[in-house]
Amino acid sequence: MSETEKKEDPKVTLANEIMNEEELTGKPTMNKILEIIALIGTDKNKVKDAYSQYKKKENFANDIMEELGIKGKSTRIKVMRIMDMVGWDKKKIKTSLLRSTITSRIEHN
Repeated sequence: MSETEKKEDPKVTLANEIMNEEELTGKPTMNKILEIIALIGTDKNKVKDAYSQYKKKENFANDIMEELGIKGKSTRIKVMRIMDMVGWDKKKIKTSLLRSTITSRIEHN
């Protein structure tokens, strides 16, 4: 069977359609959409909604990181996980992030 005769995976086709409609580019974006499709299913509107929620959360995490003057993908992921636990309150997120990054152990007398 030649390359042109092979059928493309329907999940990849759906991801490509969504990326074209939303004018998205990049391999990481494609991987995230495929991950969402694997979790949610092949309903295009649900996948679009889930991806927009993810981007909203990622942008909020980037704003917090900018305010704190920190960078990095792993830190952004950490902030997003904290958001899952404490909600979208910036003060709570900042407090939890600072507590999670304390380098020395607190000793109580």
